[in-house]
Amino acid sequence: MKDVKFAITDIETTGGGIKGNKITEVCVLVVQNGEVIDEYSSLVNPGTEIPLYIETLTNINDKMLADAPKFSEIASEIDRITKDCVFVAHNVNFDYNIIKAEFNNLDLSFQRKRLCTVRLAKKLIPGLFSYSLGNICTSINIPHTDRHRARGDCEATVTLFQRCLDLDPEYEVFTAFLNQRTAASYLPPNFKNSDFEKLPTSTGVYFFKDKDGIPLYIGKAKNIKSRIKSHFQEKSNRKYKLMQATYSIDYELTGSELLALLRESALILKYFPEFNKAQKKVSRPYTLTSYHNQKGIEQFVIHKNKVSPVSWMKFYTREEAIKFLEYICQEFELCPRYCGLQTGVSHCSHYKITSCSGMCKGEIDKAEYNHRVSKAVDYINQYENSCLLVERGRTKAEKAFIYLKKGRYAGYGYVENSDDFNTDQFEDYLVPQTNSSYADRIVNKYLNTKKNVTRLELNPVEEVEERETEEWFG
Repeated sequence: MKDVKFAITDIETTGGGIKGNKITEVCVLVVQNGEVIDEYSSLVNPGTEIPLYIETLTNINDKMLADAPKFSEIASEIDRITKDCVFVAHNVNFDYNIIKAEFNNLDLSFQRKRLCTVRLAKKLIPGLFSYSLGNICTSINIPHTDRHRARGDCEATVTLFQRCLDLDPEYEVFTAFLNQRTAASYLPPNFKNSDFEKLPTSTGVYFFKDKDGIPLYIGKAKNIKSRIKSHFQEKSNRKYKLMQATYSIDYELTGSELLALLRESALILKYFPEFNKAQKKVSRPYTLTSYHNQKGIEQFVIHKNKVSPVSWMKFYTREEAIKFLEYICQEFELCPRYCGLQTGVSHCSHYKITSCSGMCKGEIDKAEYNHRVSKAVDYINQYENSCLLVERGRTKAEKAFIYLKKGRYAGYGYVENSDDFNTDQFEDYLVPQTNSSYADRIVNKYLNTKKNVTRLELNPVEEVEERETEEWFG
């Protein structure tokens, strides 16, 4: 790395993640050809109080910073000393993004090439128990005074950086890191670039895991690799903390987007990962029911929080319910007024449906109208039948299926296209699953909004026999 200048930097802050974190101290030591050729350090007035735990850690307090310059007063000096340099820090994305945010707050741009001494040390000094700056310095005998102060940490980072240079005489590792044009520049400090490159671009669920292999976050994606890369690039405090805790990423391919949603929901309920926001409590569903009104007309109605002797179907949003009612009203030539789509009117004047059957005006016989309603109910009943929803598989050579037992999610499986598969054999391929209100909602939305669903009906004799409770946890 002859003649290349490296601005080795350390900052102290008010604490927290990246967003809203303010600098309280900064030190920059510029290294070229193994020598420090320029330096700058200063306390910084953050314009806010220092939390007690930060004061205890750094010994920087409000009184010390009262007369210190604000970042706006030193921004030009930080820009000057780091200009035309590679920005280097221990866990570089933290220092770099906070400094960049300080410049952004001043409507100024800050763009530098970055190099992380954590990643350098992991590559060139493998096998250490910990790669925190303090532990590395202890492990390889680097002097480290004034810990958790910008100057002391920066000087230790310079020594570590020089050790890494000595271990890479041909600059192969340095060059590779500097020339990265992929998500590797955003990778969590404990995550390997080679592991990222192995991630698939297919549909499925993925797991961010801690050093013990415990899931920290579970998500689903149509393109797993692309979605994970977007996580690396997010700057929220929550995402920053997740990235710092992540040591590995695992995945499970599903092929089907519907199955990815169902697996994500089931796995979150199984592991309750720390960084997943708790699944929203599914509200009491809207129920589609029907009754004979005083005129002898069979009438549909949507209600919530009421008990009724007949319950045809459930919806988890009113919009889904209305959309479905509009469909059956048009499909079976019914009357919007008697489908619960209009109230307080004597004759239909629906904004969307113009093909009213005329029941509201007495233009059709009640028996004929009720027969149409009966046909609509027969159609609705298919949603409560046991069936297989056939979906895209993980490869072109297979198909996925989702098993609905009496309309409720009960498992999934995969079959090869070449297999002589018929519905009375599906249990041989089935991975049983427990249903949940979340799964109910996912399946309901899919059936109510998805067009061209491939659905294989099952006769009662073809259904899987009841299993012991513990067998239903996949």
